[in-house]
Amino acid sequence: MKAAICISGVARGNVKRNVGNLQKAFPDIPIFYSSWNETKNNISEKYNSSYYPEPQMHYNPWCECVTDNPHPKYHAYKKMFIDKTGVSHQAKLMNATKQLIAHAYQLADIPEEYDMIIRTRWDTVVSDRADFSKYLEQSYNENIAIGFAIRGGRHIYLNKFKDIEHVFITETTDQMWSRDWSYWLNDNLIFHRRDAYDCELVHKLHEEKRLWPAEYGWYQMLSVMDNHHCVYGGAALEKFSYA
Repeated sequence: MKAAICISGVARGNVKRNVGNLQKAFPDIPIFYSSWNETKNNISEKYNSSYYPEPQMHYNPWCECVTDNPHPKYHAYKKMFIDKTGVSHQAKLMNATKQLIAHAYQLADIPEEYDMIIRTRWDTVVSDRADFSKYLEQSYNENIAIGFAIRGGRHIYLNKFKDIEHVFITETTDQMWSRDWSYWLNDNLIFHRRDAYDCELVHKLHEEKRLWPAEYGWYQMLSVMDNHHCVYGGAALEKFSYA
């Protein structure tokens, strides 16, 4: 295994702290930085980022995908985001697949010698106290994607891990079961084998309006026969971090 850390998206947040935490959590693993041509700023320049063209969105991935994700929460979001005319007017929702496209660009660029990927965002806080080694080895040896996040009301502890049960969720599933595995991959921090991510397929699904948004899209691209795994703890977006 030869791992690389890939950071993509808009360069923002407490980047100095976030990068420092990554370096403590994953010593000796190189970090590659990227952002969009259109959002180049002092932060992305400081870290010698690679730049890619920000994709033009020709559909709303929450409301206008050719096929829907089966998760009942996806359908609830879709209903919430659509107005009376059937078209969402919330512009930020249009961006929910860009993170998957950014990752595809970046993976096509980094040296081929790296066969294990740690994917995250500029504004993700990673625990510098939790030990990720068993999950990194599991992801590589079993060729499964593993995603990390915290969720308010379920698990808010950045430095403690909690494995999420593999339970398929329907409208009638008891609320005791987490909704954060079924047709979903936590995406604040993701481990995956490089060869598990089909960069060309990402672009194809985008063009065909079939690429799902956010965690649903990461599931779509990285779960094979639902073999992915989700974990609470270890990483969080800054705005949701209780660290």
